[in-house]
This record gives sequence, C-alpha cells and structure tokens, in this order.
Amino acid sequence: MVSSFFSIRRPHIVSRIREAYADVLAEGSWPSLGKLPLVYSPRYNITFFGIEKIHPLDSAKYGKIVRALHDKGLAKDTQLVAPLEAPLEVLLAVHTEKYLKDIHTRSWTVAQVTELQPLVAVPNWVLQWRVVTPMKFHVGGTMVAAALAMQYGWAINIGGGMHHAYSSTGMGWCPFADITLAVLRLRQASGGAVRKVLYIDLDAHQGNGVEREKLRQEDRDMFVLDMYNAGVFPRDDEAKEAIDIAVELRSGVTGPSYLSRLEEALEQAARDFPNPDLVFYNAGTDVLAEDPLGRMGVDEGSVILRDEAVWRFAAERVRAPIVMTLSGGYARRSAAVVVDSISNLFDKFGLVQDSNQASDK
Repeated sequence: MVSSFFSIRRPHIVSRIREAYADVLAEGSWPSLGKLPLVYSPRYNITFFGIEKIHPLDSAKYGKIVRALHDKGLAKDTQLVAPLEAPLEVLLAVHTEKYLKDIHTRSWTVAQVTELQPLVAVPNWVLQWRVVTPMKFHVGGTMVAAALAMQYGWAINIGGGMHHAYSSTGMGWCPFADITLAVLRLRQASGGAVRKVLYIDLDAHQGNGVEREKLRQEDRDMFVLDMYNAGVFPRDDEAKEAIDIAVELRSGVTGPSYLSRLEEALEQAARDFPNPDLVFYNAGTDVLAEDPLGRMGVDEGSVILRDEAVWRFAAERVRAPIVMTLSGGYARRSAAVVVDSISNLFDKFGLVQDSNQASDK
C-alpha cells in the first residue's frame, strides 16, 4: 500500500510561511479548497518570431503540458496556482548585482545564457519582454511550489529547474538559480523548521549551478544526489566537489541499467542523509533516447518508473514532502512524456484525494 502524501505534509510550517510569499504569489491567492499544488503561469512559455526554434528546447512546452492535463481531466485551469514573476529583490538573494544588470540590459548576455546567438541583434526591451521576464515567472513558480509542498506533502512546478545558473552567471538556458532561491526562502520563512534538503537531480546534465551555490554558501544541510551523463555539458569538475552521491553515466545508457543505478543511489541517500525536511527533485526528461542533448538511451516507460521511484522514496523511505521541477527536455515527445508521468503519479499516489483533504487546511 502506497503511503499518502497527506500523512507527511507539514501544516505547522504552513502557518508560519504564508506571509513570506507575497512577492511571488498574488495577495489572497494561497490555495484554498479545490486547488492542486500544480504551479503554472501562461507567461512561462517563450515565443518570439520563431527564433526560439533554433534551440532544440521547446520553450512553449509548458502550455502543452497544462492543456494535456486538462484534456485528461486531471487538472482544470482553475485548480492551478499562478505565481508572480520574481522581482529583482528576490533574485539578489543569490545573484550578483553585476550579473543581474547584465542580463537586464545586455542582449549579448541573454544570447549567451540561452545559447541563441541571433538574439544579439534583437533589441533588449524585446528580450526582456519575451525571454527574461518569463524566466522570472519560472523562478516565482519554483519558490511557490516548494512552499506548497509543506501544505500538500507534494507540489510540481510545471516549469523551472534552472540548475546551471549560479550567483555570477547563467548558462544552458538557465538564467536564474530558481532551485537555490526556493530553498533559501523556505528555510528563512520557516524559521529553520525546514533545514535539511535532499536534492535529487536526474536531468541528463550535471546540476553544476546548484552545486556551485552549495559550495559558495557552505551549505552542509543540502545533500546532493546527481545522476547524469558525464560525457556532455557542463563537465564542471569544480562543482563536483558538492555532490554527495555522483552517478556518472555514459551516453546511450538504457532504461534497465539506469533504473538499477538509481535504486542503488536512493538507498545510499536514505542511509547517508536520514530524515530530510524536503526532497527537491529536478526531473529532466532529456534522458530520453531521442533527446539530442542528453545523448542517453532511456525509454519513456523507464522515465515514468523513474519519477514514480523518486516519489515513492519520498513518501515511504524518508517520509518527506517532495517538490518537483521539470528542467531540461529537448526531444519532440518531452511534453507528452511529462504528461504521462504526472498522470501516473496522480494514479499511483492518489494525489487528487490528498489535495482535497489538504487544500483548506
């Protein structure tokens, strides 16, 4: 019998933290009865004259995921939680003033971070409107989702997971350190009631931004499990010093081997970092076999089993609330696989029933 996430929620923390999210959640919009801890804004989606299609990332996949969940009857638009964009004051909690000035004023910086060199010729005000501001909505969404996990026992940001960004720079389509910002805010807002964070990064690429911030902040209360293709970007050896469990895979690794290595790593994490206050799961779908940037060989069914395994680990093995971000995914079927995986999680863990109990508490 699968444990209910309702039984591991942290209602005593919720009463402390609500007021601390007014800058990223509209006044009076903390979820009430009938809401689900699925965080999304239409502003997540990035489109501008087709230039974005030069990069393999489908930067409008978030809306596709939400529409598919609606069509499946899993989540109505009225059940979603809409974040605000993270203001400059929020971003300054991690990022340097110089970097924030550059990304808000220089087209070259935006082009570098998104790996879209044609953006150098685009007026900066257009890039702010169509690229940078949507990314700040993703940051707000990740922060809100981490908070909602305390109320519901689980939460998903239908976006976010910008794990390559750190204080002084962004890269790999990751301009802002949303994961680090979310952890910092939750720790501060809870008055230390949330301290130990188990960070599980299963994107195909090393989560070097999160890891560099762990080192910079000397964060001994974040435990990092990072399983990634060691032969692709970013190959950040300095950041590896922050990884507690590094599972380095080769290009072409298949589903059975992938799942076996994950099972071993999760078991080790439970032994080495017992009783976390939060499981933060970065669930990139760029591990799929057809993904041009992940270069792994994992099938769709194994991705669904992977996500289920991590959620089951949170619910049953360490009994901690879980927040999930979607991170990378560059295959054409990435959005469809995310939808199938979330559908499976709803089914296996009874998430709608849990949410109906938790949403008015």
